[in-house]
Amino acid sequence: MLATAQEFKPLREVATVQPGYLSRGSVRSTPTGTHLLLQAKDVSEDAGVLLDRATRFHPERKPEFYQVNRGDILVVARGQDHRVHHVNQELTNALAAATFYIVRPDVRRVLPGYLAWWLNLPCVQAELDARSRGTNIAYVSRKAIETLQVPVPPLCVQERIEQTVALWRRKKSLQSQIDVKREHYIQAVCRQAVRRSKEQ
Repeated sequence: MLATAQEFKPLREVATVQPGYLSRGSVRSTPTGTHLLLQAKDVSEDAGVLLDRATRFHPERKPEFYQVNRGDILVVARGQDHRVHHVNQELTNALAAATFYIVRPDVRRVLPGYLAWWLNLPCVQAELDARSRGTNIAYVSRKAIETLQVPVPPLCVQERIEQTVALWRRKKSLQSQIDVKREHYIQAVCRQAVRRSKEQ
């Protein structure tokens, strides 16, 4: 058993939840922009944060409130999928768009990798979906996230879970790379077969 009932805590007691950057108007992309704006398209479960896709711009609001740092967790706020992304890389001047909530764990109580794993569990995702509202585009409120009851086992248990999940993701990434290389090889062999047939 992961934790007893006494070991559940509201998310707001073990992490802070900050809404992402909301522009007063449309964000204007510019090559000379001082910051990057991370949107849903810029985050991948396997590849992490894809900085080359992000929009470069000049923020109108104080950027420090929306800065994304290593160890932060991005929760998709809008839509049917509230998947969670653990930021496991160093970022500079990267802000989360209003698409996300920035969840910053108190590492003295809960580890980022563990919390991201737990938030991505199907049962937790179903609860977030049930708490979302809106007729056209579903939206999960900050309060709905902050009041989630999080199991908080000892840090040593969290660390083992974090390491296991990291190894599993690494295996998935390597397998994906192998599959891509295998596909390229098969395509090359097939093209070569076609060329040879034309030479005969």
